[in-house]
Amino acid sequence: MGSRVFAVIVGIDTYKSGDIWNLESCSNDANQMRKWLMNDLSVPKHQIALLLNEKATKQNIEHTLNTHLLHNNQIQEGDGILIYFAGHGSSLKAPHESRPFEVLCPWDHDTKGPEGRVAGISARALSKFLTDLSKSKGNNITLMLDSCFTSPPPRSRDRSSIRWTSTNKAVVDDLYHGQLACPKPQKRNEGFCSRNWTTHTVVTACKPGATATEGKEGGRFTSSFLEVMRSTPLHSTSFTTLMEKINLKMGESQSPHYSGLVNDRLFNAIPFIEDLRYIPVQFHSEKGIRIELGSLHGIEKGAELSLHPHNYVGSCNPAIATVTIHDVHPTWCAGRPKTSFFPRRCWARVPLHNHGLSYARLKKAVQAFLHSTVAHKSSFSSRPVSRSVSISDFKGTTGKSELIETADASKTLLVPFLK
Repeated sequence: MGSRVFAVIVGIDTYKSGDIWNLESCSNDANQMRKWLMNDLSVPKHQIALLLNEKATKQNIEHTLNTHLLHNNQIQEGDGILIYFAGHGSSLKAPHESRPFEVLCPWDHDTKGPEGRVAGISARALSKFLTDLSKSKGNNITLMLDSCFTSPPPRSRDRSSIRWTSTNKAVVDDLYHGQLACPKPQKRNEGFCSRNWTTHTVVTACKPGATATEGKEGGRFTSSFLEVMRSTPLHSTSFTTLMEKINLKMGESQSPHYSGLVNDRLFNAIPFIEDLRYIPVQFHSEKGIRIELGSLHGIEKGAELSLHPHNYVGSCNPAIATVTIHDVHPTWCAGRPKTSFFPRRCWARVPLHNHGLSYARLKKAVQAFLHSTVAHKSSFSSRPVSRSVSISDFKGTTGKSELIETADASKTLLVPFLK
């Protein structure tokens, strides 16, 4: 089962209007976000809607938000929802309003449409949509915008690399058309980050009033975001810590901003799935490390397996030690690590391509491990078993210990593999 995350991703470099200068890395940013979801978080392709350039008209974006998210019966309450936009932002002056309307610029922004000028998707309209979405699907919603809504300084040298454009022809009345029509004027006009929403989290590439920039390598925010995501153990890192890391990566000239409903984890804790390549290890004071894989599973004497702090897909999981196998039996093996400093609770990564370990063999290994756990249960029933894994559990631990049950008592994590 893939991660329960659904996404609408939009990237626009080229615009229909000749008055809007084109950008150069928004569509690539969108593609990279899609690859991160699919390759790192194992989100199935059909759970991601991707709209690039001329496909990202206002009508198509609004239709996709409705069909892929709001009216999608596959989304269950509490599932993670991501709406990502990379492209120009803009603003429209609003008569009798204290502030202009902030809008996202679709491909046909500020051009003639069937109902008048296309004036973009306003913060007010999108906020109304997200309120309706949260009532139907829960508030595990993240709106991520690599755009800005304030014009750059008149003499800015990086004018062409700033993701903002002026709106010259569309007016506020044009915002009241479309599937995500902007609600009529209220007591106050609000921007994307103007208050603490309880329906969703908003993450923008820069602070209100600042500018979002891009380069050939991508948007400054998106490239930093993806680099941090791929180098951080997401399952044990708080959302605020992630944003601090992104801020440090981006530098002083541009700082990301977030507001609204801030959850403990990204997407309110992505439902990380377990990686079949990782097998829980047991420690024995005499035999060293025992792994429930043996000659029947392609393990040979002298093989080297790396040890890792967890077994989650999509969360940075570097090797913390290497174990050399010295004793091989049909269904299990034993070895000793090259260093004495590593956590008691860890997983051995099985190099499938080196040992020809098929899924069927791995399934047998899991079954053997469960069987061995039951066999040892009575003799170790008085010992507490950890039900969670945290990076803090790994500090100051060594491999010198008695035989213990590890990896969340194994049943919780491994039973899904046998389905």
